[in-house]
Amino acid sequence: MSEWHDLPNLLVAYDLRDPDQWQAAHRHRALWGKLYTDIHALDYDHIALVFRSAGERWRPWELVRLSRILDEDLELEARAA
Repeated sequence: MSEWHDLPNLLVAYDLRDPDQWQAAHRHRALWGKLYTDIHALDYDHIALVFRSAGERWRPWELVRLSRILDEDLELEARAA
């Protein structure tokens, strides 16, 4: 299994029809930073955020931010189920 530091990007998809996911997308982009987050419209109701690394120097903090984003996504999925 690859580690996060081996991956060039992390892609997370959001369904903007769900208010929780809409807010999560905004929080995650703010948490990661606008400079290193790309937004891709998948269709009218869905987007994908691509989180890119800012380099080796930032890797420890990126791991913290990554765990917050992924933990929050798991909570959203559990609530939706």
